[in-house]
Amino acid sequence: MGTGKSSVGRKVAASLGFRFVDSDDVVVQLSGKRIPRLFAEEGEETFRDWETRALRHCLENDGQVVATGGGIVVREENRELLKRAGHVIWLKADPESIFRRVAHNRERPLLRTADPLATIRELFDSRVALYGACADEEVDTSHLTLDETIHGVTESARVALGL
Repeated sequence: MGTGKSSVGRKVAASLGFRFVDSDDVVVQLSGKRIPRLFAEEGEETFRDWETRALRHCLENDGQVVATGGGIVVREENRELLKRAGHVIWLKADPESIFRRVAHNRERPLLRTADPLATIRELFDSRVALYGACADEEVDTSHLTLDETIHGVTESARVALGL
């Protein structure tokens, strides 16, 4: 969360002439519920079930940039799907940068805690190896502008995909 997946993904897709898909939007479409409501009513495990369905749905097509939710890597099945999907770029940032970017957003169920920065650190620490396991490449967005990130990811994708 807070690394620019959706913002960067939209612009990269446009630059490459690809379609942009946000797996969180697909979760909402398939489940009929916004993510905070889905979390509140059905819990994280059920949300993760929907997330896996959404990922499978997203990967049915080519010629697209898919932005996934930050927790998609917690399931081994999802990591395997991502590895087979295409060129996977992990947009990462240090926990403090993430906190600055998302502190104002009350729509994130996992940050409804007494100490959101500590939660971000815990999530980062618990997921960092999982992200690395399915990423072909990583881009640290901590000190990059949105435009710098978009440019770097676009050019990297062009090279990786032979475009």
